[in-house]
Amino acid sequence: MTNTSIKACPIARAAHLIGDEWILLILRELFKRSHKFDELQKATTAATNILTNRLKRMIEAGVVIKLPYQDRPVRYKYRLTEAGLALLPMALEMMRYGENWLPCALPTPLLLRHLSCGQITRPGQICTVCGEPLTVKTLRMEDNPATTVEPQIVA
Repeated sequence: MTNTSIKACPIARAAHLIGDEWILLILRELFKRSHKFDELQKATTAATNILTNRLKRMIEAGVVIKLPYQDRPVRYKYRLTEAGLALLPMALEMMRYGENWLPCALPTPLLLRHLSCGQITRPGQICTVCGEPLTVKTLRMEDNPATTVEPQIVA
């Protein structure tokens, strides 16, 4: 494949943007509604320079917008654009692939709640409980309480 045909290939263009572990983790957190830099950094464990670089790439690609939420000092929150929200089906399919083909003995850190029926569903394009389509407006990603480690109090 020539360089021109690689640029013309929509899969290659999308992979260039989202084919990065850090970008995928940032997307996960933005879908969960984490918006502030420190929240994204804590949840992804990305170093400051890596997170800054990836957010810049996502802004340049039109996937994320940066909005000020505090004046002194200026602090920003990050929101998915329409183009960013359109990545949800891809993220759900990656989650489904990981569950089906890359099993792990540990519980998943994310649960998907279908807001239309209120039930936890498996990743995919439709709710595994009620059969309705999953969309950005009808899906909420939640932390799995089974993976939350409570601090042990030593008496």
